[in-house]
Amino acid sequence: MADRPTTSEPTKLSNRSWRDDVSSGWRRFAANVTRESVISNLKTLAWVVPLTLLIWIWAEREQVQPAKDVVVPFELTSADANRVVTLKPPQDTNLVLELSGPQAQLQELLNRLHGGSMPQGLRLEVPTSYSPGQDYTVRTYDLVSNQRVFAQYGVTVSPTNVQPAKLEISVDELVDREAKIYVPPNLKNVDATFNPPTVKVRGPRILLNRAAVNPSAGEHGQLAVLAEGLPRTPGPFKVDDVVLAAPEELKDPADRVHINDAHVKVAATGTVSQAETSYKMSSMNVWPMKPPNTDDKFHIVMDLPAVQNVTIIGPPDLIDQVKNPAFDPQPKAVLVITAADLINPGEKHTKIVKYDLPFKELHVSPEDEKKTVDFKVIDASATPAS
Repeated sequence: MADRPTTSEPTKLSNRSWRDDVSSGWRRFAANVTRESVISNLKTLAWVVPLTLLIWIWAEREQVQPAKDVVVPFELTSADANRVVTLKPPQDTNLVLELSGPQAQLQELLNRLHGGSMPQGLRLEVPTSYSPGQDYTVRTYDLVSNQRVFAQYGVTVSPTNVQPAKLEISVDELVDREAKIYVPPNLKNVDATFNPPTVKVRGPRILLNRAAVNPSAGEHGQLAVLAEGLPRTPGPFKVDDVVLAAPEELKDPADRVHINDAHVKVAATGTVSQAETSYKMSSMNVWPMKPPNTDDKFHIVMDLPAVQNVTIIGPPDLIDQVKNPAFDPQPKAVLVITAADLINPGEKHTKIVKYDLPFKELHVSPEDEKKTVDFKVIDASATPAS
């Protein structure tokens, strides 16, 4: 049986356009949109959008950020209350750190470090294993890395970017010493006796040892404290509770020196003499003082080898001695000649004189400290022989 011939018919194309498809889709969408569905969608957006924003803000705040060259003040401390740790000069009490952490926490920490809520900056605790009376070199990062404030904020410190990398420190201990009570050196007209004559002073051992060489009282091996508030009116006096103060050699910038912690009352009895009197010398000779080995080479010629009406001030008993014409040595003025004055012989110079007074307690009035003399330097080799 012969095969039937195969015929193929062309595919019939649809008469619908794309506009018809869009229109049909919109009709289906519109048919499904109801008041209830719109309200439901809006309610969903009402919590989805804020939540999305909160997640984005949280992610932004938690993003790790670096902070370079952060300057942080610090002080050294010890867990042992009797230990004193100091930074050896001339080192600076600021660190330069590189920090990293979540952006929000990092910024909050920087504000705290720089905003005054940590007025002493970081308190770097030195281990108590370091013995007192010695100097040490410590790695700065070892002291910084254990700071709790960084862990609290989730901030890390770069171990390779801590400046300075090392600190030179001294470890000392607090000790108690006896200190003698003195009248302040400037009260030369006050004579006093104190009861008790000494009090306890507590401070760093090295500082107290150094202060025992005592310029305030002119003694060696004895600490001194000064009695303040003593009367200034001439005559006898009695003070039941003397205020005590540290002299210059006992002053400590870190405020680690404490005087009379037991609060023992100190009484003082004494007398105040007339403070100072004055004496006007009508004329005081001026003595030239030339550089060494120039006495035979130059002559000093002054217009007037004296200064007039010089007021000498000091304790009455010393002034009385100076007034005596037989007293020796008498006060004199000094003209100090320097090498610069010898460069151009023959030129006229004017200079302020200095004073050589027989007692260190004497001084001249402020006006007399400005007195001058006129002089010339003469080359001795050019002077004609007589």
